[in-house]
Amino acid sequence: MMQHGNMMHHGNMMPQGNWQQGNCHGNQVQPVVCPTQYRCHDQFVPREVPFIHPIVNVNRVNTVEIPRHYFTETTRNVMGETLQAQPGFGPGMGGYGPQQGGFGGPGRRQWR
Repeated sequence: MMQHGNMMHHGNMMPQGNWQQGNCHGNQVQPVVCPTQYRCHDQFVPREVPFIHPIVNVNRVNTVEIPRHYFTETTRNVMGETLQAQPGFGPGMGGYGPQQGGFGGPGRRQWR
């Protein structure tokens, strides 16, 4: 800012009064007016912009195969060996089994 006398000049305002009389020879010169300059004083105001994010929750049921074993059971009745009874063995005669010498006496195959 330039100051002439008691006046201050702002921007493109023309000075008032006798500013040209400061010249001692009295020659009058036309002032050069420069192009206007603008000073921008920016202010920023926030404004929300919505962003939509769709979400889909998917519940999935997955099948996992695990082995489970089942057993079938059958019973077969087959004929076994025919054995000869020996004295001392049989009902009322001291019992059956290995503690009594087993079936068939010594030298015979033991029952399993």
